[in-house]
Amino acid sequence: MTEIVFLSEQKLYGRLGIRRTTSQTSASGTLKIPPVIDISASRSRSEDPLGKATIDDLAIGVKKVDELHDPAEFTDLHLQANRWIRFDLHLAQNVVYEDSGYPPADVALFAGDVPAGEAGQPRDMGFLLCGSIQHLRTRDLPPGRMGSDTTWLHDLILELDRREREGGHVIPEFLTEVVPVRGGERMREQAAFGVHGWMSRDWPMSERPRMRGYAIVLMDIDNPHWTHRLVVASPLFVEVTPQRTNPRRRFGFAARRRTRARLGTPLL
Repeated sequence: MTEIVFLSEQKLYGRLGIRRTTSQTSASGTLKIPPVIDISASRSRSEDPLGKATIDDLAIGVKKVDELHDPAEFTDLHLQANRWIRFDLHLAQNVVYEDSGYPPADVALFAGDVPAGEAGQPRDMGFLLCGSIQHLRTRDLPPGRMGSDTTWLHDLILELDRREREGGHVIPEFLTEVVPVRGGERMREQAAFGVHGWMSRDWPMSERPRMRGYAIVLMDIDNPHWTHRLVVASPLFVEVTPQRTNPRRRFGFAARRRTRARLGTPLL
């Protein structure tokens, strides 16, 4: 059985226009919509205890994206803003707050890597998903600060979320129309590379669960200024794919994360 860890109701009910399920009728069986969502056993059609969307609603949304928006693979070259993509790779996950001060965590991050030579990549590729913590289905991640020189990216994530709540579902070609910033394009790109770089260094591939889902592209940064390409996107949903895990290793992984939270190690 898969586990959905992030789901944006604003994209589902707003951008995609899916009608919210209100029936309390119970349903059972297995739901499969390639290449994502495989939910087995009995499940109610009502909303879950967190007040989020139902599996049925998400299934309809995924079908609509497939039929109307022809989602690209996240590894495709030259992705434009507002492009729907599907992804499937090992991802690190964390929740963060802005660098200055210690407010509650408000941003959710997922980061992954594709080595050069794989999936048609001429050089190494990074992948960064970012959204509001309000769309997480789990709350057991230790929070940390986003890091220095990342204020623009932090503000952009929350402003895009606010725009979606108010019905603004189109991402401008120039993200500075959403959040103005002093400095050039490279400064904005540096914020994204800084966050992705920290997560890639701190979470070895062996400690990242495999996740998949759909997202909308914010930036495809691929120029000679950087050592690798980086795609930044806003997810519709993220799910952990079924996999066999050594129980002893899972326990050790959790213990290390709790230790980091107590020590308050900065993310950057």
